[in-house]
Amino acid sequence: MRLTILNDNIPSKGLLNDWGWSVLVEERHRFLFDADTRGDVLAHNSKALGISLKNLDFAVLSHWHGDHYGGFPLIGRLNPGLRLYAPSGGRIEGLSVFEVREAGEISDGIWTSGALDGFEQAVGIEAPSGLVIIVGCSHPGVDRLTEAILRVSSYKKAHLVIGGFHYPSRKTLDRLAEMAEFIAPAHCSGDEAKAYMKRRYPEKFVEVRTGTVLEVEGVPAG
Repeated sequence: MRLTILNDNIPSKGLLNDWGWSVLVEERHRFLFDADTRGDVLAHNSKALGISLKNLDFAVLSHWHGDHYGGFPLIGRLNPGLRLYAPSGGRIEGLSVFEVREAGEISDGIWTSGALDGFEQAVGIEAPSGLVIIVGCSHPGVDRLTEAILRVSSYKKAHLVIGGFHYPSRKTLDRLAEMAEFIAPAHCSGDEAKAYMKRRYPEKFVEVRTGTVLEVEGVPAG
């Protein structure tokens, strides 16, 4: 299983960067989770990384904030009619929005947490190494989103949780550490959360940034 970070808040040489989050997932299915703030960032970075944004199986939007859906019009032009699994509340030209409300399986081995607080979802993907959970901004709490995915997927623990944790408390991070083997705070997690994870759980902490490619099996790629 491969995760490619097309954009995160932390830049990398040769790639464009802004405040946003977007991950290309390649396993049994090939799909995009969130689409950053700007399509030109995704277009540039995908080309620089040798990745095509065409021929996606579907796409997922965590929540309707611009730093997560801004690049989806580009994805709609490249993949006309592509299904976008999203909480209720918006439309994207060129994409077929399927509104997600309840937790459930959206495709074989891929689960949604449902729209927690009616607002934001996470996804869990079954991989040979275990369950990989991707979050967007975790406004309802990364621990709550992770719990929802574990519950709907019947997994007892996640192999990896990755994404924006929305400046979580140490208590939230401690709870997350009990539910995951590896943890990759990104986007809106904040420097304090990253520093705490790196200090308190060095064996679990995974550093990611724009352009990071994780092959997931053994995870740490840093």
